[in-house]
Amino acid sequence: MEKLLVCGRNSVADAIRAKLPISQIYVNSDKFAQKIKTQTDAPVNIKDDAFLSQLTTDNHQGIIAILKDFPIYELNSIESEKPNIVLVLDHIQDPHNLGAIMRTANAFGISHIVITKDRSASITSSVLKVSSGGFVGLKIIKVNNLVAALKRLKKAGYWVYSSAIDNQAIHFDKVEYNRPSVLIVGNEANGISQPVLNESDVKIFIPQKGNVQSLNVSVAAGLLINEITKG
Repeated sequence: MEKLLVCGRNSVADAIRAKLPISQIYVNSDKFAQKIKTQTDAPVNIKDDAFLSQLTTDNHQGIIAILKDFPIYELNSIESEKPNIVLVLDHIQDPHNLGAIMRTANAFGISHIVITKDRSASITSSVLKVSSGGFVGLKIIKVNNLVAALKRLKKAGYWVYSSAIDNQAIHFDKVEYNRPSVLIVGNEANGISQPVLNESDVKIFIPQKGNVQSLNVSVAAGLLINEITKG
């Protein structure tokens, strides 16, 4: 299993602030180590840059934290906390897309993201890096069956909005978004699966004027998140 690394001063500070389960922190100076020890109970070890660079090719800035794991939540965390907006990712497979979406979601105040246990990008060092601290305060919920999860959320009062190229889809900024809301974005190649689309209350689309067939999913998610969080 790949080690979960958080690299760089700001990202490690974010991990400490988020109280993520840190098993070890490596730093390249005694002065730096003493400072970090005042912020966390995790073991702090002094290592040279050559050692740190063996752990990662990223710019580590003299500090690397190794996580025991990244907390994963169940769907009942949404049912009990009742956030206004939940982001659902239908089999997003590129770690960079997942990290970028996490960053955007955090920036717009979304705190709950649902992903599938199978055929989806997992939380890795690359995802955490791309999120640029966006993992702080985020709850990642993994589900076995997205359709069943959506049925539960609808029963709890959520309106489901899906991004789709469909004759019934409405321009994304012409929709009145009800609360609480679920926003679904789909797989990089295939979009949202038909069984998931069938659970949608409203289908929305982003109009395009150029020659490209579609936007990158993280870019599309950013536009939709910006719009749905305005209300």
